[in-house]
Amino acid sequence: MAGTSIHLKRSLLSVHRWLGVIVCLPFLCWFSSGIVLMYCDYPGVSDGERVNREEILDASRIHISPSEAYAQFKSEGSPDSVRLATFDGRPLYRFRSGASEFMVYADDGELRGKIPADLARRIASEWTSLPIGTAHAEVVNEPDQWTVSGAFRPLRPLFKFSWPNGEQVYISESTGEVVQYTTRVHGWEPTLARSRIGFISRRCESTHKRGAAS
Repeated sequence: MAGTSIHLKRSLLSVHRWLGVIVCLPFLCWFSSGIVLMYCDYPGVSDGERVNREEILDASRIHISPSEAYAQFKSEGSPDSVRLATFDGRPLYRFRSGASEFMVYADDGELRGKIPADLARRIASEWTSLPIGTAHAEVVNEPDQWTVSGAFRPLRPLFKFSWPNGEQVYISESTGEVVQYTTRVHGWEPTLARSRIGFISRRCESTHKRGAAS
């Protein structure tokens, strides 16, 4: 009887020990990915980088004032921000109100709607200075490893162009701007680190959808 009790106790201790090892492995991976993220910048497009790549603005082609352009939306109040830049060779006002963005050409007051695929192709090619014919094109409607942040939610769907040299460009269908850009340099980041961010983002996405449904 005593021998059976000792054997059972040893078995329980062994199970406890190995179960602890197995359970601790996910936590080890989680904390390791956190350390990686402390020292690795996640790829993104800064305002400075976007301005540096934009075409030079030709002020002589601006014939519509910001107030005249914004009046077309018949929206009460004022926009949160206004930006004037060259888009597809023409001056364009970008009015932002909350998470929404409205675009009006400053030369003739034409409203700029969703971006067609052929225009997105030209934008991607100009951004990378690479021939668009060598890129793989697809439309991204759900978060992937480089667009897991909630900031991309109002910008989807995204046109994604991938070149053999590792460069990837994401363009928002609603704004026509490059919202994400990655190169092969970013590819060395551990999958665990990206999964860590993806897990958090998916939880946020799920919470947002439940809130919208209710």
